[in-house]
Amino acid sequence: MLRVWGTGLSLLVSILMLMAASAEDEKNLIMAAMKGDLAAVKQIATSGADINAPTAKGLTPLMVASLRGNAEVVEFLLQNKAEVDRKDATGMTALMAAAKQGHLEVVKALVAKGASLDLQSEKGLTALALAAMDGRLEVVKFLVGKNANLNAKDSAGMTALSFATSGSHRDVASFLSANGAK
Repeated sequence: MLRVWGTGLSLLVSILMLMAASAEDEKNLIMAAMKGDLAAVKQIATSGADINAPTAKGLTPLMVASLRGNAEVVEFLLQNKAEVDRKDATGMTALMAAAKQGHLEVVKALVAKGASLDLQSEKGLTALALAAMDGRLEVVKFLVGKNANLNAKDSAGMTALSFATSGSHRDVASFLSANGAK
């Protein structure tokens, strides 16, 4: 009986050590994605790290790379089955992060891989609303060209047009109005 217990205990220790190594790999993957270090991302991902493992706040390597505009890392993660529409703890997606920051190349890559244009965060924000809020005209043009919902409302009843107007982004507001936004 003691021998079985010892074997079970060593198996448990081995499993715990693997879990700790895996957690460290996933933390390193997030950091490499944030820095835009494609070589490190490739090395960590191919060593078995979970490419979709989130941080405590729900951020994945794809979200972090999208937020930072690291297009090469985004492309690699998408090619390796990163979940394109996964949401963080606030309901934000990689597309929302890239749109808000104005990273058009990343937005295009995410949409090409099937990112949903009209998902909403917990506050009801869409990628289009976030781009309009920060005056990201080229991203707004792209999303409108892909048929994003011009009149989606957030939890306070604001639309992309109202965000552009309230942020004094006249060019964005003018473009949205000309395309039927209300």
